[in-house]
Amino acid sequence: MNQPFVILVVDDHAANRFALKALLGAESACEVVEAASGEEALLQTIQRDIHLILLDVQMPGMDGFETARHLQMTERTRNIPIIFATAVFKAEEFIQRGYAIGAVDYLTKPIDEQLLLNRIRLYRRLHRRQCDLEAMVALLRQQEKALVQAKEAAEAANFAKSTFLATMSHELRTPLNAILGFSELMRRDPDATARQRESLSIIHKSGNHLLSLINDVLDMSRIEAGRSTIENAPFDLGVLVRDLVDLLGARARERGLQLLLDQSSAFPRYIVGDAAKLRQVLLNLLSNAVKYTDRGGVALRLGVRHNQGNSLLIEVQDTGIGIALEDQTQVFDAFVRVGDPVKTEGAGLGLAIARQFVTMMGGELTLISTPGQGSTFRVELPLVLAPADSVPAPVPARGAVVGLEPGQPEMRVLVVEDQLENQILLTRLLEAAGFAIRLARNGVEGVELFESWQPHFIWMDRRMPVMNGTEATRRIRALPGGRDVKIAAVTASTFREQHAALIASGVDTIVRKPYRPDEIYDTMTQLCGVRFKREAPLAEAPVSGVSAEILTPDDLRALSETTRLALHAAVLGLDSCQLLKAVEPLRAEQPQLAERIQTLADRLEFQTLWEWLESAQDTRKK
Repeated sequence: MNQPFVILVVDDHAANRFALKALLGAESACEVVEAASGEEALLQTIQRDIHLILLDVQMPGMDGFETARHLQMTERTRNIPIIFATAVFKAEEFIQRGYAIGAVDYLTKPIDEQLLLNRIRLYRRLHRRQCDLEAMVALLRQQEKALVQAKEAAEAANFAKSTFLATMSHELRTPLNAILGFSELMRRDPDATARQRESLSIIHKSGNHLLSLINDVLDMSRIEAGRSTIENAPFDLGVLVRDLVDLLGARARERGLQLLLDQSSAFPRYIVGDAAKLRQVLLNLLSNAVKYTDRGGVALRLGVRHNQGNSLLIEVQDTGIGIALEDQTQVFDAFVRVGDPVKTEGAGLGLAIARQFVTMMGGELTLISTPGQGSTFRVELPLVLAPADSVPAPVPARGAVVGLEPGQPEMRVLVVEDQLENQILLTRLLEAAGFAIRLARNGVEGVELFESWQPHFIWMDRRMPVMNGTEATRRIRALPGGRDVKIAAVTASTFREQHAALIASGVDTIVRKPYRPDEIYDTMTQLCGVRFKREAPLAEAPVSGVSAEILTPDDLRALSETTRLALHAAVLGLDSCQLLKAVEPLRAEQPQLAERIQTLADRLEFQTLWEWLESAQDTRKK
């Protein structure tokens, strides 16, 4: 990316600086900084790179001539072009003194705007040529280095990069393995309540989202290419939006906010696009909206605009702190954080990534914001509808494994794993199925237990102290009976080289961390033909989209008029706190009805509640 051409405007009159900044700021690729005195100008040149100085001659204290002399005294500022601005009657004095101290040009006041712009464009072109020449010189100097040294440097850099990525991949995936694994185990626990399963579902979805981000960052092919690519395919936009509302709904409720979903009747459910990138865009926008909103709520609106080519419209509106007008032009820049410093945690990449992805998808991301009232981010994307039958059907749910089918011989399984949380997770999964288990904490212990216990199956971690999984597998294969045992490697690495080393050492297959319980069981079925007993599939804990049938006409008739009116007022005002207060009188006499209403209130299903309460009109008529 080309760096901006930075112009320092030095003038003791604020009105002059304002006018010059407005004029020069309209020039493409130009950035204008100001200084009200010679001393301030010198400080600006220390703090940042300046490419051209527009310097007033007559200033109190250090005048323009003295400022120019100081600039000539240091190597850093000696070669910055200086254009003096002087009164007409001072022009002759400038010619005598200005050129003598290093000025390259001068303009007389009042400054002719077109003349000034022409000069700026000239010096900007000269600066660009200078940069090109410097880059060419630097390139030629690099080519002068010895080929052997260049090769060694490249190998060292590649090794450092590979080591860093391998380490980060392992360190991030290892705790995620425990988060996803244990949340899945607890979610399948039949003793878990509906609310507990809902919380665990959110934890699980959040972990999966984090995993998807890690996969993107650590994908070697994308890193080597240095760019992302669009991968269009049919997908269910309704499911994507619902999952995001589910994911961020809990975070909004923790902050006392409402997260509302508003979609038009023309909302297209099945479309063609890059679901992963669109999800990332909406997640970034919604996360920012929740983070910067202290009261009120956040609304996600979806619709269609019919023009020459139909467009998908998505808006994220909040009642948060808003963004000042002067900050709105830079809020989409990478690593830029605007607003209250207390609230601007993070790297400042979310909106930059969102706009980049939207642009890559052929759309536009815009912002309307009023400080103190809130912001609206609007995404407009080309809309391509997809037939419903072209969208992959969801994988049918399978019940949890509860044991081995009868009639199978006993199977001894060795787990070689150094991380405590992963030891516990994998052991619990295998014990729940009824396997005989032994545990080794490193490759040396794994080899010793293989010799003494003769397991039928080995789960082998790749990265361990004392001896890693690759070497342990190689040694086991060289021992008597080592060719018969089935070995599945578990690894947090995404590197093909490391996977190739594992395969070469003799493992039968590789399972990547974080893994799902069914991946463990399915791997053992594929390698050993093990058959499992499963319980009936456990229904997912509903997080949103609760069926309207959760409340019936009989429930409505059971309400007192006072309670019905209180509920009606709370729903009409979209006030979840008032809604919960209206439910309180029901808890003593009708606890089940109160619980069902609160379930909808917790999920902000105001539309469902509204339709149920409005049906009172039909009930009274009957």
